Amino acid sequence: MTEEFFRGYTITHILDCLADPAKIRVIAAAERLVDDIFPYLNAILPNASYSPVANTLTLKREYRLITLYPHVAVMAKIDDEDDALATLAWLRDLINDAYARREEITPCYEHRQMVGFLDVYRLLPATDCKACGEATCLAFAVGLVEGRHGLADCPSLDTAHRERLASLLGQTAASQ
Repeated sequence: MTEEFFRGYTITHILDCLADPAKIRVIAAAERLVDDIFPYLNAILPNASYSPVANTLTLKREYRLITLYPHVAVMAKIDDEDDALATLAWLRDLINDAYARREEITPCYEHRQMVGFLDVYRLLPATDCKACGEATCLAFAVGLVEGRHGLADCPSLDTAHRERLASLLGQTAASQ
């Protein structure tokens, strides 16, 4: 077994979520500085937002919004404390996996923005055909960004737009 780079986070604050009153916001302290791994995570996470100037990495896990700072993680739209602990364990594993594979990963130091649902919506056919299971293409776009849908769920999507969306979302056009 390889040496563990990062043992994890400790929850320091549980607050009301500003984005969704039914959820919580969580602040957790890192047991060590983790910013050295941000460029590697930026390289492997297709829809992360990396800011080398601010030294932050923001990502989504389903509907949860997570911002990593060198010494702390701030999470919004967390269901409850158990969800927070599970998300922090997922982050620990993600960080350790990137660290273990760092020789295989070309770090990306470029500033990147997260893809929003309106960016995705602009590339959808806007027919509101409901074949994807959603009432509208806008709802489908939100589902794509949150990872609840794949590109294959939209039968009206042409090849060019499917490939562009796959690139934006970090999916494969054929399998998703």
